[in-house]
Amino acid sequence: MKRCLLLTATCLLAVLAAAPAFGQPAPKLRSTEKPAADKPSRSPAPAAPVIACPSVANYRMLLHDGPAAAAATLADPKADHLGCAALPRKTIGAVVDRVTLGGRSYECAAVKDTTVCHWVEAGLLPSAGEAGWR
Repeated sequence: MKRCLLLTATCLLAVLAAAPAFGQPAPKLRSTEKPAADKPSRSPAPAAPVIACPSVANYRMLLHDGPAAAAATLADPKADHLGCAALPRKTIGAVVDRVTLGGRSYECAAVKDTTVCHWVEAGLLPSAGEAGWR
């Protein structure tokens, strides 16, 4: 009986180790798949836009109820956007100013085609070494 349980537990562990992580589809196996070097390179999916405001106070008001509520407000053409917008990451440049208010840190980044920096929560922008507009 003990041997049967040990064998069953071993088989179960082997199956779980070989299974993909939960929520991920199993990889498709193809015998005619080309080697990686022969495959055309795919460009990464475009990054999600960043909600940013020219005023840190307006940024804090807009994001008071969370990013989903802020995105819904920006999607409504009749809502007061407080000067804020969802900016494509490729238009956001280097961080030019930082501030901490109420225990939360914010960064103001240069934005292409304007002289006004836009505020975002610290850590949302790529580091200086990453690709992007500078």
